Amino acid sequence: MEEVEYFNKAGDYLLSLEGVTEEMIDAHLSDWKNRKPRNISGLFRAFLLHAQNRQGMPNSIGNIDKLGFLLFDFQPRKVADSYTSWENLFDALTESGYKPPGPLDKGNPKSYWVIYCKSIISIANFLASYQNMDEFNTFVAGFLTNEFSRLALPLLLKEELFGFGFALACDFFKEIGYTEFVKPDTHLNDIARGLGISQAQTDFGIFKDVEAYCKRIGKLPYEVDKLFWLVGSGRFYNINGLVIFFDLQLIKL
Repeated sequence: MEEVEYFNKAGDYLLSLEGVTEEMIDAHLSDWKNRKPRNISGLFRAFLLHAQNRQGMPNSIGNIDKLGFLLFDFQPRKVADSYTSWENLFDALTESGYKPPGPLDKGNPKSYWVIYCKSIISIANFLASYQNMDEFNTFVAGFLTNEFSRLALPLLLKEELFGFGFALACDFFKEIGYTEFVKPDTHLNDIARGLGISQAQTDFGIFKDVEAYCKRIGKLPYEVDKLFWLVGSGRFYNINGLVIFFDLQLIKL
């Protein structure tokens, strides 16, 4: 079987489910066109959404738009200039009178709010040097020249941003419209190993092998990632503002 058939049969499998249409699948595979932030504030906000991407954390943090008054309407340079440490930001939050859904426990290093404040400050410091999206896009483009430099970009974020691992950094770039990235999560890893696309036991190895597979079959990494994710998760979210779940099993070819 040609390798492209893994991709084609994944689509056929989804279409075999009652209620799933080609339009639904295409909407997810082309969603990257709508995801690129328009300005640095939008980019900062996108980073902050990803920074809370761990189990239970969104419930503790709540709606991040309610933090706009502390974060100068999500202007990273002003945040970096105004808060010299995560403790400064945490204290400002505590003294503001705002009551988030989760507890504010400054003395607990495992507290979601301690972790989140550390992430906010590291992200603000990272973005403070960029005047606009053109500058940031130029920065990213410098890493997209080949498969080896592309790997270096999520590794850089892993080192620069508190709370960002390799997989989360990959997902961030994928979800803000950079089609060259896949996220090596449970769904992609299991399917890649199950189909023999990769035998790697690390996220780093899965990323390399799946990216090579995408190149061989002439598909965007974003498309392959999203299609396999739909097969693994059954979560169709891009349906007129609704989220529809299907009970799926790992694709068998």
